Amino acid sequence: MSDEELLRSANLILVDSNTGKEGITLAAILLFGPDNLIYSVLAHHKTDAIFRMFNVDRYDDRDVILTNLMDSYDCLIAFGEKHLNDLFTMDGIISVSSRDKILREIVSNLLAHRNFSDAYVAKMVIEKDRIFTEIGLADELGSGMRNTYKYTRLYSGAEPQFVQGDVYRTIIPLTEAATATVGPTVPAQDTPQDTHKYLSQNKIERLAKLTEFCSEPWSKKEMMNYMGLTRTSPTAGIKSM
Repeated sequence: MSDEELLRSANLILVDSNTGKEGITLAAILLFGPDNLIYSVLAHHKTDAIFRMFNVDRYDDRDVILTNLMDSYDCLIAFGEKHLNDLFTMDGIISVSSRDKILREIVSNLLAHRNFSDAYVAKMVIEKDRIFTEIGLADELGSGMRNTYKYTRLYSGAEPQFVQGDVYRTIIPLTEAATATVGPTVPAQDTPQDTHKYLSQNKIERLAKLTEFCSEPWSKKEMMNYMGLTRTSPTAGIKSM
């Protein structure tokens, strides 16, 4: 089908009963429209993705998503994959990504089942012990609740919560392993001087000498002579620095 035929088959092009004129619906604009068109018809449309682990008063990472729903889905999935570890889980005898299954369900419901006439900012928040999504008055409950229960149990051993009210909230409990940072880290704000604390004193001295010497082009042999190293020395390799 052509783009127009696809829109018509999904009832995204309709006739206005008041004017008799044909046109695209708000749903079509939200699904596929460019950002400027969305803003012109629904200025409050926004989805907030927040990662709050260390700076609990504000956030450690944030993505304010202002684009159409198709691209919003990809942005929210990528944000979740960035901050949640993909733990090994088994569904019977099959290895599955419970993280990806959970993200697919909660992001789909966050985007598809909210009332777009409500100006409440929809959000997905990842914290140390939970993920939660919030929307204003829900249009209807999604059909993926059963999958959300299933994969949350596999991912964290707990059960999700669905809280209805003026704000509809989905809460996914997390274990520490889901958000733990893997591997050694060096503080991003470290200066070159701070980096010295990660090196031995011997390596610091050699590094300072080599930095001074490298202002001119020299051969490897000349560099080794300058550093007082020989080919038989166990510390002779330049790469060991």
